[in-house]
Amino acid sequence: MANIIEITDFSAPELDIFARLTEAQLRSRLEPEKGIFIAESPKVIRLALNAGHTPVALLMERHHIEGQAADI
Repeated sequence: MANIIEITDFSAPELDIFARLTEAQLRSRLEPEKGIFIAESPKVIRLALNAGHTPVALLMERHHIEGQAADI
């Protein structure tokens, strides 16, 4: 079961990887094998999962949990 956190405040720390880190910080130049990338559609997320990547977090509107992203 997913750990769903409803975000009601844009300053929530859970949003840091989506909104407050630079691209260089996400890529983690010092440890590229630990870098993070952002996939912005269910199709790209599925491709990443099928390639063996493990998600750190998913950010989506509530209706997608049972809609387009239900199988993710």
